[in-house]
Amino acid sequence: MERFWAVLQTVLPVAAVVLCGLLIRRRALVTESGMSQIKAVLVNICLPAVLFRTFYAMRFTWREAAVFGLFACVTLLAFLLGFALSRLFRSSSALTPWLCTTIEGGSVGYALFFLLFGQQNLYHLALLDAGNAVIQWTLVMSALRLRCDGSAGRKETLRSLVTPINLAILAGILCGVSGLGALISASAFGGTLEAVLDYIGTPVGAMILLSVGFDLSFKQLRWGETLRSVLARVLIFTLLGCLVYPLVGRIFPDAALYRSAVLVFFILPPTYAYTVYIRDAEERAFLGGYLALYTLLTIAAFTVLAVLFG
Repeated sequence: MERFWAVLQTVLPVAAVVLCGLLIRRRALVTESGMSQIKAVLVNICLPAVLFRTFYAMRFTWREAAVFGLFACVTLLAFLLGFALSRLFRSSSALTPWLCTTIEGGSVGYALFFLLFGQQNLYHLALLDAGNAVIQWTLVMSALRLRCDGSAGRKETLRSLVTPINLAILAGILCGVSGLGALISASAFGGTLEAVLDYIGTPVGAMILLSVGFDLSFKQLRWGETLRSVLARVLIFTLLGCLVYPLVGRIFPDAALYRSAVLVFFILPPTYAYTVYIRDAEERAFLGGYLALYTLLTIAAFTVLAVLFG
């Protein structure tokens, strides 16, 4: 019975906040433009503060570099496998290869990881997501822009990488690698800085999940086509997960939370940033239904993880 209540204490906040997001949309308590502004605050201020705080005093070794590179390769390999499986499953959507790669760390993964392991351990998942982000923004998004707009210039690609989230991760890693972060953390100023960053990052988990609930929509879901694309992603990430999990265990035999982060990583939906680049009305409708369905699958898988780790 104690285990049941422990799991419920982890899962119920996720379900409650997501349902609040749905209710807010249904009752029109916040407009779509209003929610977009809330998201802008989260991704430009709150989440960068959390991520910088996560990395800046972290000790970096060859092991962190190896995991970073490994997950960059995971995202690239998933993209290539997506093209193969979309043909195998005869998917009628040209978006399937893109939906089989990338992960939505910022809007879903970090919030779920907070609940399971606490904000102080976020760097375990954020390091994996940083490797994913390199391929996501340089290759996957460039290929998508090339498909949608017919061009993907070098300047545009570089500009897409220069985001507050990526800059916060980079600044945090540089502070960690150089040892500057450890010096700051050990000083009197370090305690004040961390208190400020923690306070700014306080609303991140709940507000991210609220926005996820707000965006869920099944109105134009095409079940057959969507389920084939979902199955393709599930197979790819199951295969890659089985390969990567033991590798991470060998790299970090003394840090079980990295293996836990791998499990969270591989249940996450693809990046929501795709919605920015897809302009065709039919493809946008398909994408919206896919992301809504996969987000619910992620929450269901999170419930299973909560039972395992509860």
